[in-house]
Amino acid sequence: MPTSNLAIAPAVIWNVAEVEPSTVLDVGPGWGKYAVLMREYLNVKPSRIDAVEAHAPYVDDHRLRALYDDVIVGDVVDVADDRLAVYDVVLMVDVIEHIDKARAVDLLDRITGRVVISTPVDWFDTGPGLPPTEAHVSHWTVEDFTATGRLEAYSEVLGGHIVRLGPKGAL
Repeated sequence: MPTSNLAIAPAVIWNVAEVEPSTVLDVGPGWGKYAVLMREYLNVKPSRIDAVEAHAPYVDDHRLRALYDDVIVGDVVDVADDRLAVYDVVLMVDVIEHIDKARAVDLLDRITGRVVISTPVDWFDTGPGLPPTEAHVSHWTVEDFTATGRLEAYSEVLGGHIVRLGPKGAL
């Protein structure tokens, strides 16, 4: 299901607000709540908030084009490096566990800006009846994020890791 626990939103928004980004890429935007929350609650409003959605029907079903400046339909691991480089923050709320770990580690290495991630502390299967893009295929620990060499902020909120990775080469 294309959603995340709303109770983690303050921690996610705080991690984005701390760095005052002018451009944000929301990966796997679900219903688009973070586009709305960032526009409402960030003191410094991003000039551009785009999204990447892997499951094409969600774009129209959830009216994502009305919420984002641009919506890229496809797998985020296929987004070109030069396109990823334009974002100050890449937001991945309940997304990274849906990407094969080796491909996700490679993706994180390709992102030059900050990355704000939320992912479950405990592994769980998503169950039947959902699109393939909704399957959990990797499990993440704080050690995995530390191993990137970019861990800037970490907290555990309501059973989820909330992580902020610093810009590539900055730490």
